[in-house]
Amino acid sequence: MRSVEQKMAVQTDIEANQYTLKSCVETMTAVTNLSHRLQSRTNEVQQLNSQLALLQRMYKDARAEISVLKTENKKLKRKATVMFRFGGPPYAAVEEYGGVNVLGGQGNTEATPARAVQDGGKKKRPAAE
Repeated sequence: MRSVEQKMAVQTDIEANQYTLKSCVETMTAVTNLSHRLQSRTNEVQQLNSQLALLQRMYKDARAEISVLKTENKKLKRKATVMFRFGGPPYAAVEEYGGVNVLGGQGNTEATPARAVQDGGKKKRPAAE
């Protein structure tokens, strides 16, 4: 195989100029194609960065909402525990009043301590000393 220099040496000036021009056009085409691919990839990266930023904001908002819901759940659990321990109305009664607290004396005239209901009204004997 001949090298480029050997090929150029046997060609006329016009043929050498045409060969050089053809090589330059091919090189420029390749560089242009690479440039277009690079620009396309750059645009894709920018879009992905935008999506990432959006997803990060959504994740942060979701975490904040989860935190608020967990706090609310803790409060509701405490309320349910208090109602259970101190003889609040049964769940159905709370639902009947639309979730309104009826422990304030309205609608709960038979307030029985939950401990008495759990123990069946039995009194515990004092521990032997």
